[in-house]
Amino acid sequence: MARPRRFTDDQVLDAARDLLADPATTRPGIAAISATSGIHTGSIYVRFASREELLARLWLRSIRRFHVGFIAALAGPDPLLTAAIYLTRYCREHPTEARAMKMFRRDELLDVGPEELRAEIATVNDRMQDMLRAAVVAEFGDADEHRMAIATAAVKAIPYGLVREYIAAAAPIPDWVDDVTATATAAVVHHLRPVRTGGDNCRVPLRH
Repeated sequence: MARPRRFTDDQVLDAARDLLADPATTRPGIAAISATSGIHTGSIYVRFASREELLARLWLRSIRRFHVGFIAALAGPDPLLTAAIYLTRYCREHPTEARAMKMFRRDELLDVGPEELRAEIATVNDRMQDMLRAAVVAEFGDADEHRMAIATAAVKAIPYGLVREYIAAAAPIPDWVDDVTATATAAVVHHLRPVRTGGDNCRVPLRH
């Protein structure tokens, strides 16, 4: 009879994530994960074939956890502004998850990540992108390349640009970041939103 497992994959991944509270740690090692979790290195390697696989799975888990609330924001009222503010607040409330999401770039993992995970890595953002596109259509009537690029800047580049240095330094994200994000993103959304003139319902095309 097989011996019962005394720990879960998530316990190992949690230990790796928790090590990211140290700003000097960017990609935790197996020995440190073992020491933090109290799980023997040999047992870790039974679950994860390599450090690369373990960290790639942590990255995937962190992205998916973030997407839960981010996608919900994109599905609600004022989706672009709400999603942008959600990003800053999530990173503040879950600092080690935020650092785990930034261990790798997706394109990097597609090149060097474990072969068996590359399909998951390739598609991990698909649902989020679909929801962003739907939000852009709902807000602006069209999701052409121009609008998508600007909306992506409003929802991702603006808030992430404001929190990036805090994440890298494992430092608390100040509350004022939310206000700046809201102001900047709202200005972009206002620029993108079709203008109604003369009391009719005609959309005025955006200038490109």
